[in-house]
Amino acid sequence: MKKLLLLVVLTFELYAPYPSYDKYGISPYEKNILRNIRLGATVPELIGATSLPVSELKSSCNLNDGVGCAKLGYLYHTGQIVKQDFTKAKEYYSKSCNMNVGVGCNNLGELYEFGEGVKQDYSEARKYYAKACHDYYSIGCTNLGVLYIEGKGVKEDSSEAKKYFTKACNLNDGAGCTNLSVLYSKKPSDSSEMEKYTSTACELNDGMACWKLGDLYHTKQKYLKAKRYFNRACELSDSIGCRKLGDLYYEGNGLVQDYSEAKKYYIKACDLNDSVGCEQYKQLEEEEGFSISISPNANKQSE
Repeated sequence: MKKLLLLVVLTFELYAPYPSYDKYGISPYEKNILRNIRLGATVPELIGATSLPVSELKSSCNLNDGVGCAKLGYLYHTGQIVKQDFTKAKEYYSKSCNMNVGVGCNNLGELYEFGEGVKQDYSEARKYYAKACHDYYSIGCTNLGVLYIEGKGVKEDSSEAKKYFTKACNLNDGAGCTNLSVLYSKKPSDSSEMEKYTSTACELNDGMACWKLGDLYHTKQKYLKAKRYFNRACELSDSIGCRKLGDLYYEGNGLVQDYSEAKKYYIKACDLNDSVGCEQYKQLEEEEGFSISISPNANKQSE
């Protein structure tokens, strides 16, 4: 699956949401550990170009081309070009995995974790994520770490989770780095490690990590830096990043207070399915008039 992120309901939190949106009901997305699966449905990792005819991919797979088998599995998993068929997806992912293609093992693990075309079996999911990780497929390491956090198919073990998140991060998986930052956030003495991994994750285009960095700088009243990272998250189509950027313009902390800009980013957050952004946009729409003012906090301390 493409590096799409799903957050699982856990007790880990990096920072309290800024500002407080309790009356709207914050999505778990803002609070919890990351994984590489889209919320509501599994989306397997895209395996290169899939524009080849299915007949050619089948011929390639029959000639023991593991990547060709994985691509076939992907097509049947997602229903692209062919009719969606989880049983066939499992068949081709299995062939691919047996030829040590990490993405095939990872996507096979997803089928077992979510019970698509097979009986849901966390132990089997763990086995295939572990094989993917062993073959240096970063997303498999992240997904394996999440199983250890959740205690699914394994005994709950944050130390094991940290080990696999570290490997994923070292293999340049942004979600793995973000998850490490979440684990390190539990102890004040680990704050430097938390910030390091959050920064690394943002550099790897993990939107959540970028707005977490924005939160860090906002807490330090470094508002221009906060804006930079909220904007980066929004550019990565992270709804919370867009909404938090809207918050900066709405409140005018270290910036020109600009309701028009605030509305622009709230509606973008709303378009990205952020319910709080939708509510904030509606609130501004209901307010009469429009104002621009210079925040009294706009000074060199915000840089």
